[in-house]
Amino acid sequence: MRNHSATRAACYMAAAIALLAAASETAIAQRRPDNPDLKREQRNREVREANLRNTETKAAIERIDQKRVAAAIEQVKEDFKQIQIVRNEMVRNLLAGKPLDYHLITQETGEIHKRAERLKSYLMPPVPNEKKELHDSQIEFNNDEMKDALVRLCNLIAGFIDNPVLKTPDKVDVEQSAKAGGDLLMIIEMSGNIKRSAERLSKQTK
Repeated sequence: MRNHSATRAACYMAAAIALLAAASETAIAQRRPDNPDLKREQRNREVREANLRNTETKAAIERIDQKRVAAAIEQVKEDFKQIQIVRNEMVRNLLAGKPLDYHLITQETGEIHKRAERLKSYLMPPVPNEKKELHDSQIEFNNDEMKDALVRLCNLIAGFIDNPVLKTPDKVDVEQSAKAGGDLLMIIEMSGNIKRSAERLSKQTK
């Protein structure tokens, strides 16, 4: 949203500069002698300069848009990769059978939640009343439920990562796209619930 606002601001600024320049040229022309040839040449020059300014403005906007798209693609790749890394670390800890480290779980699920939210902002359109629905879906896990919750989260991430639509984005598959979106929303919900529960349990064990 901030990048879009910056692009729009750049357009407004370019338009304002063009208007000021045209107004200045008009004022100068008005002070010159009433010569038809001179006026025609002046109008032709104004048109050429206006076209040049428009071309330069469009080129500048396209450069901004290209940089924004490139940055978004790199961010999506980084978030996608980091979610996999954290998920794999969680799986190793679960398989090791060690006591649950709620401080570590808070950090890991917080990282997953943050990056999954950002992926959603890039990959999915906004949903009305989303905050209310998310609030209604908040649940808490106790110590006995935490391990199963972590396993479900890891399985959700594995399903999301292995979705064919993410591996072959050039192919349109409505069903798989819907599944990827649903899995991502569930990852956000589950990681948020686990994070809040881990924070509470961490305080209780101190």
